[in-house]
Amino acid sequence: MKKKILLVTAVIISSHLYAQDSSKVNLDEVVITATKTPIKQSQTGKVVIVIDQATLLRNTGKSIAEILNYQAGMYVNGANNTLGTNPDNYLRGASSGNTLILMDGIPVGDPSRIDNSFDLNSINPSQIERIEILKGAQSTLWGSDAVAGVINIITKKGGANKISPTATISYGSYNTFRGNAGINGKLDKFTYNLTYNHINSKGFSSAKDTTGNGGFDKDGFNQNNFQANIGYTFTTKFSASFMTNYGKYNSDLDAGAFKDDKDYTGKNANAVNSLVLLYQLKKGTLHFTNTLVNANRSLLNDTTSLAENRDYNKSSYKGNSYVSEIYGNFNLGTKISLVGGMQRVAQNTDQNVVGSGRYYSEGRYQWYQYESALGKDSAKTTNYSVYASLLLLNLQGFYAEAGIRYNNNSIYGSNATYSFNPSYNIDDNNRVFVNISSAYKVPSLYQLYSEYGNTGLQPEESNNYEVGVQSFSNNKMNSLRIVGFKRDIRHLIVFYQDPVTYSNQYINGGNQNDYGFEVESTIAVGKIGNWANNFTYVDGEGKNDEVKLKNLYRRPNFTFYSTLTLTPIKQLTIVPSFRFVGTRLKGEYDAGPTVMPQYYTVDFYTGYNFIKQFTAFVNLRNITNQKYTDIVGYNSREFNFAVGVTASF
Repeated sequence: MKKKILLVTAVIISSHLYAQDSSKVNLDEVVITATKTPIKQSQTGKVVIVIDQATLLRNTGKSIAEILNYQAGMYVNGANNTLGTNPDNYLRGASSGNTLILMDGIPVGDPSRIDNSFDLNSINPSQIERIEILKGAQSTLWGSDAVAGVINIITKKGGANKISPTATISYGSYNTFRGNAGINGKLDKFTYNLTYNHINSKGFSSAKDTTGNGGFDKDGFNQNNFQANIGYTFTTKFSASFMTNYGKYNSDLDAGAFKDDKDYTGKNANAVNSLVLLYQLKKGTLHFTNTLVNANRSLLNDTTSLAENRDYNKSSYKGNSYVSEIYGNFNLGTKISLVGGMQRVAQNTDQNVVGSGRYYSEGRYQWYQYESALGKDSAKTTNYSVYASLLLLNLQGFYAEAGIRYNNNSIYGSNATYSFNPSYNIDDNNRVFVNISSAYKVPSLYQLYSEYGNTGLQPEESNNYEVGVQSFSNNKMNSLRIVGFKRDIRHLIVFYQDPVTYSNQYINGGNQNDYGFEVESTIAVGKIGNWANNFTYVDGEGKNDEVKLKNLYRRPNFTFYSTLTLTPIKQLTIVPSFRFVGTRLKGEYDAGPTVMPQYYTVDFYTGYNFIKQFTAFVNLRNITNQKYTDIVGYNSREFNFAVGVTASF
């Protein structure tokens, strides 16, 4: 493995050094997520990846999870399984709930889930303007769950013309139909963007049929999404905007690994409603946001198709999150600014599970019934936070950010975080940076109040360390970034079984220590395109009662992604891409060998703009038809395709 890592590193670095220069100048991109205010990437020492609109268009027909799967440090388990599979986001090897998902800067975690994570199936790429991925511990500015980093999904806003309709239609493997239509524009002081998206797929069996003759049925998927962004400028200083995003999907499910089920279905609905007020100060801006996130999931398992089994289960999970925040960006001078604010997050959940089953005893099957419930009046928490971050800009090439956050939780009390991010621009093309920061993750409502709950839980807390270097060519078209990172988590929340009483409960136990590095390069290919490469190495172990354990389950030590984007003629775009996933430990309770084998996939996209407003595209995925497994006992997509047309007026 080490030889492979060194070989790939040598290829990327040598390609970077000897790449052709292009006369095209790439502007220093502005990002928001790094400092909660617009800032050029050259002015922050934080590690940020931007997935822009052009990249999203070149991935038409893919889900957000699939698109994220090609970014440095990202591994999204379940992205290549059946539609409707809940993806786990392993950013730099951290568990799924340790990456904070934002929508337009608002936390959108689902309080009804065990880890408070957000279901990426709930939003479609056609509704997104860009995605910013911020690496490392970011709780000082963004609060709970930002342990490994932050993914900020920035939705589409109003356009420049009075009216601009858009549409996309495609058809592909597994009888999958995708269609979306939108309209955006600007009328004097009023801006708007309305988008509707629909997906229907016959699918394939979620569970793996090892015999090939088990008669496993196909697991279908049906989804509808609607999004509206409306803005109004009252004066030159004051404006308001409103965003609503509603998504609902139904999916067929299977009984588990290697187990088919013809009667198991799931329904998921997610709504995000947000009001933003913006006031322009003489030397800064003041923001006020008020957001309601509502999640509603239900599962129905009625095994009437199996004559020998009459098990029944019906469950519903509802979660509400109310987020209010006021913060400001204040210019204190030409080289120093301050970001500060207050945030309130109130969450509750309403859950109900009823069912019946059977067990074998005394020579015959015995039937039993069960029921469990959580009520929103008791299963709730409230967090209050205040934070401030001071930015130093270009003091003879030196930049820095230093911040603190104080958080008070209605259950466990208070905790605090810090951040210190100095960087130095050696010249216009070379920069070094260091990030030292801390983060936290509050216990979820399920961990606090379920039948295994423990209201004495403390938050998980972590320290994060990064050091890196970034280099550009003179025209900024070639770049190389190398980052080393280390993450230490204490007070892990784990599921514990008492060896004497066999009772189960969530407790704070042990530590987690992870480390690794990332290499990213972008290489200009003459004047017709670029070649982007990245690879990530992650390793780590848990420690409990002085016992060390390799526990990065389902997470590869090594990933390598490569994408070549070419426009040989103005109307034609060609994008071949390669993805390699190294060996990884199977899930803690998964069947099969301890180590899962490595695999690779090759994708190919081509788009042709045959007239100004219309582009036809073909998206081929896993074109070498690799047989691989991300989750033991479940199928991953073999060769599949999508063909379609996009229109923009």
